[in-house]
Amino acid sequence: MIPVDLNITTLVKTDEGEDKIELFTAGKCDFRNGNCILSYDEGGGIGYEHCRVKITVSEKSVTIERTGPAATTFSIEKDVKHHSVYGTPFGDFTMGINTYDIKNTLTRSGGRLWFKYSIDINSDFVSENEMEIIVSLPGNSVAQNAMSP
Repeated sequence: MIPVDLNITTLVKTDEGEDKIELFTAGKCDFRNGNCILSYDEGGGIGYEHCRVKITVSEKSVTIERTGPAATTFSIEKDVKHHSVYGTPFGDFTMGINTYDIKNTLTRSGGRLWFKYSIDINSDFVSENEMEIIVSLPGNSVAQNAMSP
């Protein structure tokens, strides 16, 4: 596993407005069986203390798995709607995830993963989201594209 720096930005658009969530953290990167696997510990302050996140990026999909007290797994696959149970410290709920686009330029020396998706609960719209993960080797930085595909 390669130590990496992760810059994770999520843009969340709801009927009430827009929020931008940013996380800068150290993580690990590995390449196995044609997949890129990113992992990191989720920080405190947002209700996910003591959770570990593993993001598996394959040629056509992304799987995000959080283990710990707020365990959840969900799949991102372009033009496919997946349903997942999403765990929070306040209880679990089932959500639908419909992915519109994925861009992946991850290599052993870093890169970028970007995807756009919507979330619904019981078929009711919750949010439209964009997530961008910039991966760089410690001490190096990768230019950010300001959430554009």
